[in-house]
Amino acid sequence: MTDSQLTAASFMTRSLKDEEHRFVQEAELMAEHAASIAANPPNGQRTASGDLIRLIQEATFLLKRAVTIEAGHETIGLMNAETATTIKDS
Repeated sequence: MTDSQLTAASFMTRSLKDEEHRFVQEAELMAEHAASIAANPPNGQRTASGDLIRLIQEATFLLKRAVTIEAGHETIGLMNAETATTIKDS
């Protein structure tokens, strides 16, 4: 059972690192998008409210991903704590 927990924790750690990398990329894209909006004021085809709605949607998506990443870190911590307890009790 300990081997499967270590394997699961290792898999989750690797998966979480990939997710963090994608999160950073998407956050950078959002920052570029916000800078582009700031540099190019709304015109006849774009509205300020539309721009803000899109940025809010992107930010909300990133916040949800951040919560998922944080939950992943908590899960890995719990898995490692359980593994340490199991090994200690053996």
